[in-house]
Amino acid sequence: MRQQHDRASSRAERARTWGARWILTGAASLQLTGCSTLTDVSAPDVVQPAALENPTGALALWAGAVSRATTALTQTVVSTGELSDELLSAAAAGSAPDKRLLPDPAVVGAYPYTAMHAARGNILQAIGVLERVAPKPASRIGQLFSLMGYIELSFAEQVCSGVPLGAIQDGQDVPGQPLTTAQMYARAIADFDSALVYAVDSARIGNLARVGRGRAYLQLGQLPAARAAVATVPTTYVYRTENSASVQPNAVFDAINNSKRSTVADREGLNGLNFRTASDPRVPTQLLGKGADGVTDLYAFTPYSSLASPIVLASGVEARLIEAEASFGGGSATDALANLNTLRANATGLPALLLQSNDAGRVDQLFRERAFWLFLTGHRQGDLRRLVRQYGRAQDAVFPTGPYKGGATYGSDVNFAPEFAQRSNPNFHGCLDRAP
Repeated sequence: MRQQHDRASSRAERARTWGARWILTGAASLQLTGCSTLTDVSAPDVVQPAALENPTGALALWAGAVSRATTALTQTVVSTGELSDELLSAAAAGSAPDKRLLPDPAVVGAYPYTAMHAARGNILQAIGVLERVAPKPASRIGQLFSLMGYIELSFAEQVCSGVPLGAIQDGQDVPGQPLTTAQMYARAIADFDSALVYAVDSARIGNLARVGRGRAYLQLGQLPAARAAVATVPTTYVYRTENSASVQPNAVFDAINNSKRSTVADREGLNGLNFRTASDPRVPTQLLGKGADGVTDLYAFTPYSSLASPIVLASGVEARLIEAEASFGGGSATDALANLNTLRANATGLPALLLQSNDAGRVDQLFRERAFWLFLTGHRQGDLRRLVRQYGRAQDAVFPTGPYKGGATYGSDVNFAPEFAQRSNPNFHGCLDRAP
């Protein structure tokens, strides 16, 4: 355990991400008083690094890093919801993610690429300071490693192959080399491993890392490892983001209820699931009127009832869904079904499922259950890509396809490319590939 701790510490000291040039105007600019909760954080002035090398400064960095990670990760829920079949654009001019037209370089604002890198940089700086001057409780450091893992996991699931994660050493930028999607998943797993080393004093943070590890192994097709990763996570476990209107707003509520540019979709693009008309208690919706385009019916996802509504980042329900897929992949469709029905038995209004007659139907059933249990939590795009990559489905058989609004046609992109303006890393010249 001590050796693991040393490895995690040395990694934090060595690695400072490309994108950390935003650190001193981000988390390091936090007010060093009044940081009793994440939602109390403000950033009126830039604070010099030396002023942060104390317990108060470390706490401010921790709070700021969690805040920025929360904001960035919740923004991806909107982007991925539109690229998949969860959300439909109600904006006056449509939406590039919704149309699945995401050229390389991508349309500006299609994905919070800059915010994700900046949040990761804030995390790394905060980890270093916490280790030096405020190492207790260790779970704070574990939480940061976990959130960094989720950022890397999101890059792997949502962005094209080739995202670089560079470093800052001795105050200087050291550009990183582009990582393949598999390498990005491996990086996320390494950070979840570090999180587990530090989370010995918090089951909440340890389970956050365990679910992340299981999700990464699932995407890599390593099903036994995925099952083992989540085996001890209680079904009742939930890690919710801490959102607030003033600091880290719920981006889904903002996109639907405030901006009126997105709506809960239903059978989008021929292949989309019937999220609204299924009358499923896991996806309750409410008609609000018309969207910003004046034509599209605007449906809100009612669990996100304000800018302060939390989003589930990881849960025991997800752990059981990972186990169900591992059972199916291991050749036991009956065990997979039992896992799904155990979850349904604990929910109101969900009758037991029947065993489908063939594997194609069983896969459809498994991924439909994932879609409804994990609705608008940032999972759907990764699931659809996995259907293509691991289950042999055609991209236009699982992603929205066919005619689009205004006489247009859906494109074929399944992931995001970074914006051209954000390619400050000289080693990055575009996506290595756009494969699922």
